Amino acid sequence: MSALQKEEPLRPPFSLKILGPAKREDVQTNLPPLGAGQDTNPPIPSISLLPAAYRTRENDITIPRPDDLDFLKSELSVDRLNEIHEWLMIVGRPMPPRALHLQRIKMREICPTEQMDLHLTWSPKRMFIKPIPRFLLDARFWEEHLCGNSWLYGCAMGFLLSYTALVQHESDFWIAKDAHLLPEEVTWHQWFLLVRQLLNCHNLSNINKRYIYGELRIGRLNMIYRLRLGKTRGYMSSCTTYGDFFRDNVNSLITLFAYTTIALSAMQVGLSTTYSDDNGAFQRASYGFSIFSIIAPLFSVAAMLALLIGLVINNLIATLRYRQQRFATSPQLKFHQ
Repeated sequence: MSALQKEEPLRPPFSLKILGPAKREDVQTNLPPLGAGQDTNPPIPSISLLPAAYRTRENDITIPRPDDLDFLKSELSVDRLNEIHEWLMIVGRPMPPRALHLQRIKMREICPTEQMDLHLTWSPKRMFIKPIPRFLLDARFWEEHLCGNSWLYGCAMGFLLSYTALVQHESDFWIAKDAHLLPEEVTWHQWFLLVRQLLNCHNLSNINKRYIYGELRIGRLNMIYRLRLGKTRGYMSSCTTYGDFFRDNVNSLITLFAYTTIALSAMQVGLSTTYSDDNGAFQRASYGFSIFSIIAPLFSVAAMLALLIGLVINNLIATLRYRQQRFATSPQLKFHQ
């Protein structure tokens, strides 16, 4: 035997036909009429499984194509999480996500997101989950467009396996249908058979490493992106206006000021007792902390205002720079410049 064994080609992880045949008039109106012996129930054309449109990296809205690698990356990529993979140990546990009914028990709102790198991220009140794209439920699409690219295959396979954990029971299935996470025509019986096929043939070595971890906390992702990568907006900023930013930071300052007030009150009580008369170190510490409590709030407010002004200037410069680049690279927009 050869020392180097040839890797087996990737195959679709299921063979079950889930989605019904596409209506001929819905996807191709210019086909010739059916002749004798032609298949009246043809397989679903790949184009009918795709979204109506997608946004390119240049922020252009265009028609997706099944052979467009950029489109498939926009649908499946988790590169932002792979970039900080060594830090995910403090963001989540290396285990599958919990089922949807358990998310409801934890009082988390199921929020559909079409951004794959937000799939299974959560905040205290929300759980972000990407609905299953129709093309991932078609074995023929896997064979023609995903099995030839191990990176795309790993992203897609890890994503589907996450759903085997999210939708385990029939109650989970109906929660998923209610949140529009599954295509309308998928039945519980079809889902039951699909999960069995996925779990029987999956290989963890073929999935993207992001899916080793299940649920990820957005707050900790934001912290890692700000401290490790220096990105002030974090992973997903919850501040959509400068007022939100100011309000979030004021809450932290109020907590700091409250602690300072308690500490000053405790020191005042300590200084009023006879035990501190001969304790020079305590008196010096109390004096220093009182000076600090006067200067710190002023410095904190000034620093927050300076940061806010810096963000305004930075966003303005970024907006003007993007506007210039956008008009320069899009001939159609030059007319409106």
